[in-house]
Amino acid sequence: MQPIVDATKCEGIGSCRDVCPADVFEIKDDGSGSMRSIVARPDDCIDCGMCVDECPTEAIILE
Repeated sequence: MQPIVDATKCEGIGSCRDVCPADVFEIKDDGSGSMRSIVARPDDCIDCGMCVDECPTEAIILE
């Protein structure tokens, strides 16, 4: 499974990046000046679900 970030919910807080033991996430400008979390290294995901639990806007699912 891999994390999927819903860009309409993500506020770029970075809690997913901070908690991820596999360093899967990066925070990037989405082109409109807003920061968003992206899954930069999906193949490195270890399916722990910590990002899902930590995201305050419920923007991440494992699929």
